[in-house]
Amino acid sequence: MNNIFDIGRFGKLFIKHTTEHYKNYLMSLTVLFGVMLLGASFLVYLINAPIDPGLQTAMFISIMLLAGTIFTSNIFSDFGDRKKAGAALMLPASHFEKYLVAWIYSFIGFLVCYLACFYLVDWLAINAKHYPGQQIIMINVFSRYIVQCFLMFAFLHAIALWGAIFYNKLHFVKTAFVFFIAVALLIIINKVMLDCLLHKSVHIAPPFGALRIMEHNREISLFLDENDSRFVIWVLGALAFIFWAAAYYRLKEKQV
Repeated sequence: MNNIFDIGRFGKLFIKHTTEHYKNYLMSLTVLFGVMLLGASFLVYLINAPIDPGLQTAMFISIMLLAGTIFTSNIFSDFGDRKKAGAALMLPASHFEKYLVAWIYSFIGFLVCYLACFYLVDWLAINAKHYPGQQIIMINVFSRYIVQCFLMFAFLHAIALWGAIFYNKLHFVKTAFVFFIAVALLIIINKVMLDCLLHKSVHIAPPFGALRIMEHNREISLFLDENDSRFVIWVLGALAFIFWAAAYYRLKEKQV
């Protein structure tokens, strides 16, 4: 077991990683906060109305997914640099411990910092102007819908983490390219299969998305019910664990 995980060795590795990268992480956090603050200021200036929970939710999800995947894509950058890869691989720690440090920083650490930044910026934006007779509320990130979006983030984080160790350069660009190509292929396959099953022309839609067909010049739409939505969530969770495992085993394959 000590060859895989030792709490003392892991603690030293975590401290070493923090000491070597905290400046870059603080700079990334400052940039994230600055971009969010600038965007919120622009919205407050442009929209002469309270920022409703719907817009807050949209901004929360979109920035979290984009910033999180970009940050995660560079978490294994040392292993892609020939000058640093040797030292990183020969470090007296197990591959699992190295992987766990990267996972904690890119998943748990990012989410904690992101929530803190978002709530601070959201609070500043809400209180920047006073709107008489209107009560403005902040979104609840522990609501059911937001929690489901956290699972979507876990799925995209797993893909970005796999791309970070699989590619040596341009991690985010290459991973995003492969991801969108795969999504496009899935959409095409989904349409072809539904056309064959229903013997009708189905509108293009992603797997598990809304089913839309034309019947007597009238569009008929079918949506997933609550149980089907839960199934999709479980699928995303399972895929996240699969890609996390794939990233770990890819890291184990790295050689000096």
